[in-house]
Amino acid sequence: MHQPHPARWLQLWGLMAGGLVVVYLLGLALFVVLLPVPFTTLPPHLGGLATFTGGAGRVATTLRLMQEGFQGPVLISGIHPRSQLADIEALADLPTPLSNAQRQQVMLDAASTTRENIESLNLWATTTRLNRVGVITSTYHAARVQLLGWWLAPRLQLVLLPVQPDDTRFRVLLREYHKLLASPLLH
Repeated sequence: MHQPHPARWLQLWGLMAGGLVVVYLLGLALFVVLLPVPFTTLPPHLGGLATFTGGAGRVATTLRLMQEGFQGPVLISGIHPRSQLADIEALADLPTPLSNAQRQQVMLDAASTTRENIESLNLWATTTRLNRVGVITSTYHAARVQLLGWWLAPRLQLVLLPVQPDDTRFRVLLREYHKLLASPLLH
């Protein structure tokens, strides 16, 4: 039986490692190039809105949409367990506070990960009998939300409503790309 020369094994390992680096870099390039643009108008026929805290503009956008006339229920997931809606409104810097009727449409949830946010969203949508939910998230976060939504809430139609984050430095995008790659492992 003929054994390959050790140098041949090193070449094969080098080719495989190089191939993985190329695939990784192509994936990263696609991730950055395919980032969605921020939404400008609310699509019709949404049963509810959900937003996951953690990115600038997400919650403020959700509350602004309520003030502009969105009538459905709203989930704000990822808040601090002791936070109340009044605290969130103050941080959102709204021109006027929500009405009492609007406040009654808001449910708060203390999920701490994107996976928990999707699980909370699924439970909330099931409980409120929603099939089509707009999810307000950051542009760089949209792909992971969609992927986890397909896995954890397959009966829900999630309509991504990306907002522009304050921090778009490359390291933020790189961190989110790594989280996207790890999503199947954590599922």
